[in-house]
Amino acid sequence: MCAAVASIASSVAIAQSAPHVAGSTAACERLRDLQIPEVRFHEITNIPDSADHKDNIRAPHCRVSGVIGKSTEFLIMLPYAWNQRLLMGGNGGYAGSINRGVMRNATSGYAVVSTNTGHGQSVGGGARWAFNNPDMQRDFGYLAVHRTAQVAKSIVQTFYGSAALYSYFTGCSNGGRQGLMEAERYPEDFNGIVSGAPAAHMSRIGASFLKNIQAVFPDTSYFEHPLITQANLDLLSSKVLEACDANDGVRDSILNDPRDCHFKLASIKACAGDRAADDCLTSAQRTAIARIYSPTRDRRERVIYPGQTFGGENLEGGWGTWISGRDSALMHDLHVPSAQAMFVTEGAKYFLFNDSTWDYSRYHGSFSDDAKTWASLLDADNPDLSRFARRKGKLLLWHGWSDPGLNPLATIDYYRNVVARDPKASSYVKLYMLPGVLHCGGGTGPSNVQWLDALATWVERGVAPARLVATNNGIPAKVTLSRPLCPYPQRAEYKGSGSTRNAASFVCRSRQ
Repeated sequence: MCAAVASIASSVAIAQSAPHVAGSTAACERLRDLQIPEVRFHEITNIPDSADHKDNIRAPHCRVSGVIGKSTEFLIMLPYAWNQRLLMGGNGGYAGSINRGVMRNATSGYAVVSTNTGHGQSVGGGARWAFNNPDMQRDFGYLAVHRTAQVAKSIVQTFYGSAALYSYFTGCSNGGRQGLMEAERYPEDFNGIVSGAPAAHMSRIGASFLKNIQAVFPDTSYFEHPLITQANLDLLSSKVLEACDANDGVRDSILNDPRDCHFKLASIKACAGDRAADDCLTSAQRTAIARIYSPTRDRRERVIYPGQTFGGENLEGGWGTWISGRDSALMHDLHVPSAQAMFVTEGAKYFLFNDSTWDYSRYHGSFSDDAKTWASLLDADNPDLSRFARRKGKLLLWHGWSDPGLNPLATIDYYRNVVARDPKASSYVKLYMLPGVLHCGGGTGPSNVQWLDALATWVERGVAPARLVATNNGIPAKVTLSRPLCPYPQRAEYKGSGSTRNAASFVCRSRQ
């Protein structure tokens, strides 16, 4: 579950209009005398010019790294021309490393910070670090981000001689979960949060992942040669688009809203003699695909997580990467066939059951019931954002409609629960759904959005985002596809005239 990278372009408008406070090389040196309880500094370095090739920061700055407590490492960039704002970047997957991409926003004047969430990265990005280690599990779950935000604010105060006027957080996937955790548990840390494709319901997500891999890989012998091949995915995707692509009046290989798609798996012919071929499905393949599209249920047959939405099945970064595996290709470091297989097996072995021999193919319990550790430490699905709202915090949620990693319908459910609890929640929470977009980006739909700019404008100027624009590239001269994004429950609909590749040809309307 990858981390979103806050775009430099998204922060330029706010940064350029903001008052600047100047740091100095002398202030950077004085940080060596700073003492913060339980904090040890590793590096305090003056970068006097634009020669920071490691993090691609094209502005003079002070780079500070250290560790909080036993193992929570952090890195903060302090630009000498500061826009009086602090930005923190979230972490993808099981974390274990600093989000270097977000550091580029220091070029636009942000003081920028990130953490490894209290552990180094395991081989292949797995969860071996969590084995019999409740402290690291807690830090990863919720505490490390909070402690890092507090330490970063202390460093900012000392370096610039004044506190940040505004503090922001941006993240996707696990980073999106971190953002929700902050809004729910530590609402004083940030004025605004961007939470993309949030892994909010980790205990139920794990149950969904287990359901899928048990369907696609009945045992480990299928790892090298998956049951569902790329040819199957190409066939499946073509039939889905054939049935549903034109539902929104535009044939563009983008499902505007998969909930409008009523594709029937039975429309794909059965293989003669049940022998696998590229233009048909065997009974085993059909059963596995149907199970992926079906919701996850607990032992009492209650739906606890939605089934996979239609769209993007055969794309790079689609089902092959996340669910069904690639033809004769493994994630070799961990000997697993897909990202979902990695996340659930590593999490079960080292986080939940503390049993390195745990075998998904032999497990027949109720994962959601057994995952109480995940629920208590990782789930960020509390719809009560009242404390965040009282501090006038703002939350931007977003999710790609074709996400094969985390279900977009689950994010809609979270938003609905927030609004059900507080009918005024739309004044501080907005949700945007991105047609054709995979996990945290990619896909057939445009996914480059000025999230940070929209958030800062909302927080600082009181102008709530309405219609935003997504493009397929952050460089205006190279944009070849743009679409409007509408605050949920609205969605973009084609006006019937004009280029279907131009956002101006679409309007925001509520779903009928």
